[in-house]
Amino acid sequence: MSGILGIENRTENWRTAEYFSPMFSGKSYKFAEVLGATPAFPPNEVRIELFWTGIRDYRYREGIPRKDLEKSVVEVYDRNFSNLRGDVSRFQEFAELAGGHYVSHGERAESRLTNNLLGTEVDVVLETPKHLFIGEVKHESTFGANGKLVLVHQLVRQYVTATILLQIAGERKEVIPFVVGDSTDYLNKTSQVRFMISQGWLSQANVLDWGDVKRAQVL
Repeated sequence: MSGILGIENRTENWRTAEYFSPMFSGKSYKFAEVLGATPAFPPNEVRIELFWTGIRDYRYREGIPRKDLEKSVVEVYDRNFSNLRGDVSRFQEFAELAGGHYVSHGERAESRLTNNLLGTEVDVVLETPKHLFIGEVKHESTFGANGKLVLVHQLVRQYVTATILLQIAGERKEVIPFVVGDSTDYLNKTSQVRFMISQGWLSQANVLDWGDVKRAQVL
């Protein structure tokens, strides 16, 4: 089907909505099963959301003062990711880190780290009683790496954000990342996917292409 004025919409957001919006009609549980949700949950216990900004929306809902949020973010980050800067440096497939990358203390570090989390968007999120699946989709583009941020690499930033949010909110759920792109061969060669797999955060089985998403809708 052609787009407006016969022009195909080739943006990632459009493709994400096109492929995932059918799951809003009670079919998201099928995709959750593809991603490894066990045991299988009834359809009404699986929720899906697109373009999710969890930390920002949680802070708004709870009315958390900025300084209180910064304190909680740093405490959880230090508890879970105190070795992250070293892990990223040792991986040797990323550009050299600057002094403030993946650091939670120092001049404005707490504020900058919190800003990263508040500004982090995840393309597709599915929630079950035991899991939070976080998905990044790519169509004719690569995973972002922004040296101006504390959490430089996009997939790492999303995983850190989801992990911190769950612990701040007191939710005992497992964070399970997934990625969707035009080619799984290409995705598997990218540094961020390789790092996430090496950390044990991303399962090889959850590196998907658009056909995998389509097939999940008809299971």
